[in-house]
Amino acid sequence: MSTLDRTSPADVSVTDPSGEALRLFREHGGPIYRFCRSSLRSTSDAEDVVQETFLKLLQHLKAGGDRSNLRSWLFTVAANGCRDRARGRARWLPWNADSDRRIAPAPDERDDLRRVQTALRALGQRDRMLLSLRASGLSYREIAAASGIRETSVGRLLARAVDRWKRKL
Repeated sequence: MSTLDRTSPADVSVTDPSGEALRLFREHGGPIYRFCRSSLRSTSDAEDVVQETFLKLLQHLKAGGDRSNLRSWLFTVAANGCRDRARGRARWLPWNADSDRRIAPAPDERDDLRRVQTALRALGQRDRMLLSLRASGLSYREIAAASGIRETSVGRLLARAVDRWKRKL
């Protein structure tokens, strides 16, 4: 068979994104897994990030995305996935009674706490969610992502929720 009769790898990747993704997985799956494993220190989290990375690759290839440096693209997506996974794990640690150093409120503070909680329960679901996310320390960008609200609207909606909450108090 002459060189002209063979299809080039570039032609195959354009017509068959799934085949290209499998080929890239065979070539780069191991190194990306090792990278994720060393970053996350968890086998299951590393496997999840690798799977998500190659699913994003398949979507990227099907959409006709840039193919100039897919190895770098894969490692960038994997690094972002590891960062997101680690950030999420740090933010949502399970509660542990031994490490909880909060002090129980005094009797007169309990009444204030009940009033605050009652006023919060009287608010609408979106207001409660916005106030809860902000009280958890999330930025406006993170609140927007978590709630599905545009980032430019979060401040205004949060201010209105605080006003309604204060009126209920």
